[in-house]
Amino acid sequence: MERGLLAPLSPNEQTALRRVASGISKPKHLRAASVARLKLLALVEEHEGRIRLTPLGATRCRTDARPSMSSGGD
Repeated sequence: MERGLLAPLSPNEQTALRRVASGISKPKHLRAASVARLKLLALVEEHEGRIRLTPLGATRCRTDARPSMSSGGD
């Protein structure tokens, strides 16, 4: 399962993962190709017509979360 933590995600896959984490869980609101790859990596699963994070997916979201730092340097 470590692969799901280490595999690089495309921008679309990252967006889909963040959307699922924030509660957007209906497949029609997510890119099918992104969801398919996230499933392959065991980051999300489908249950009763909704997409949800797996424990591994939740770990990936926490690991990927980076504080936004603006480099507006004066």
